[in-house]
Amino acid sequence: MLDPEGPGDFNQAMMELGATVCTPRAPACLTCPVVELCATRGELAGSAKAQRQKKREINYALVLGHEHGRDGAVLLVRRPRDASLMAGMWELPEVDATAVIPPPKRVLHRRFAPVRNDKEFLFTLRHSITVTDYTVQVWRRASTDGVRGNWIPKERLQRMALTGLARKILRKAEIL
Repeated sequence: MLDPEGPGDFNQAMMELGATVCTPRAPACLTCPVVELCATRGELAGSAKAQRQKKREINYALVLGHEHGRDGAVLLVRRPRDASLMAGMWELPEVDATAVIPPPKRVLHRRFAPVRNDKEFLFTLRHSITVTDYTVQVWRRASTDGVRGNWIPKERLQRMALTGLARKILRKAEIL
């Protein structure tokens, strides 16, 4: 069905059709040029409701290699290959929320001096994936207790399959 010379034209036309004629809340089936090929023919009209954004708070650890004899490296973990989202991609280790103390009210971005205790609050950022808004707190960790990950040299980070959130954290920490 697609023109081998310009398959993108068909894709663009379908997106335009969805944006102007076959809208989720009010499909205009009577004016649709491909209504004969349509699987739903407006049967699902009215069922599309805007989903409420879920709000979640998560904590991630930033473990730097210079405290472990691995200068210029960051500890990352790989998501399981059978994960429903971002399978096989690399991210920072998640920290159990009960294991961290609440962050101070106002903290400016800190440079990476030695960590005084095992957990030091660095910064907070916001991140959204599909229908979930995340408030992400990033903690500098001195230890790798219970974390099974890999030390990745900074030079390799740009070429790694990082999750969008991991990339955002590493940019804010001025590592990427």
